[in-house]
Amino acid sequence: MKLLSTTIFSGITAFVKVASGFVATKVISSFAGPAGVALVGSLTNFMAVVLSLANGSINSGVVKYTAEYKNDKRKSKVLYDTSLFISVFCSVIVSVVLLLFSKYWSLKIFHSESYRSVILLLGVGMIFYSLNTIILNILNGLGYIKKFTVINGLSSFFTLLLTVGLIYYYEIFGALYALVLAQFAVFFVAVLLVWKKLKHHLSLDFLKPNLQTIKNLSHFSLMVGVSSVCAPLAQILIRNMITQEIDLNSAGIWQGLIRISDGYLLVIQITLGTYFLPKLSSLKDWFEIRKEIFNGIKFLAPLFLLMCVMVYFFRFYIIEILYNEKFASMEELFFWQLAGDFFKVISMVFTYLMLSKVMTKMFIFTEVFFSALYVCLSFVFLKKMGIQGTTFAFFINSLMCLIFVASVFVKRLFRNYNKA
Repeated sequence: MKLLSTTIFSGITAFVKVASGFVATKVISSFAGPAGVALVGSLTNFMAVVLSLANGSINSGVVKYTAEYKNDKRKSKVLYDTSLFISVFCSVIVSVVLLLFSKYWSLKIFHSESYRSVILLLGVGMIFYSLNTIILNILNGLGYIKKFTVINGLSSFFTLLLTVGLIYYYEIFGALYALVLAQFAVFFVAVLLVWKKLKHHLSLDFLKPNLQTIKNLSHFSLMVGVSSVCAPLAQILIRNMITQEIDLNSAGIWQGLIRISDGYLLVIQITLGTYFLPKLSSLKDWFEIRKEIFNGIKFLAPLFLLMCVMVYFFRFYIIEILYNEKFASMEELFFWQLAGDFFKVISMVFTYLMLSKVMTKMFIFTEVFFSALYVCLSFVFLKKMGIQGTTFAFFINSLMCLIFVASVFVKRLFRNYNKA
């Protein structure tokens, strides 16, 4: 699997996701304004946490070991059966927690009991999401990137259709329902598309999980679980700070910028997940790993820098197309956000190396420390600079994170050179 071809397919997946997401954002902002965008952002962050917990946070582990065991049918079968067991088990637990405490979660996320039905619906859909995620992970690890791209594209398309249709009839409730219901639809489509490829890989043996495989995947559960919780939690805390210090509309404007940022970052994230994680997992020689890391940075850095420059100079048109005049003040937030995103992309190459080489403690420390630092810096600069302070805090945090993870890589590289 070549980096360029993977990037092309990743670009297709990202384009569909971004286009669908931006159209949905335009509809939401038109019907519900900045406050509505803030509420959708709250649900999106919450879903990122619970959906990761619902499949045991084993996504990256399944991709890594699928790539490693590609030519070993017995190990692959054990991996898939055990992964299925973990996903079903965890999704049932998360589902029960959501259903029993729906009122509590509604108050915590939306500051109102009115959205309890959204939480109940999310609880019902947990098992479908987990199974869909397992399908995507296996396809990714086996290198079926075209199928992977199609299913991701359909997921975005269904989400868009549901958002446009439901928000027309139910306004902000419709947008929230759409985020949840899309998981139901895409699961059944995914099964129809890839059942022939996957039916030989899965069996009822998932009821007898392999303990060693559970132990291997547990490292990824810790790493990805921490990552999946830290980033959304940091955004939730910062959004709440903006709401308290300024107002909900300002929080919605900040959330609107984050949605744009997430959009152009998606191309890079999908490329790293579909190419770098399997590739780095398969490499044992640190000379080859160094070469792969440097080639990746040489390829991604100028590509993303160009993207950042284009986004900055066209920011007024982007705001006008995606939002409306209520979001005009967003333009002053772009510079520091884009600068921070650039450093974040480079640092992500090194964090994927940590994932691929199961550097559990270092990865968890990095995620927790820099997420906490991001919140603390936002608190300080929000008071000094207003809403622009949150993007400046993001820039400082991303730069410091890059310096740290790069130094970890250099240290590990020298250690292995000395051993050689």
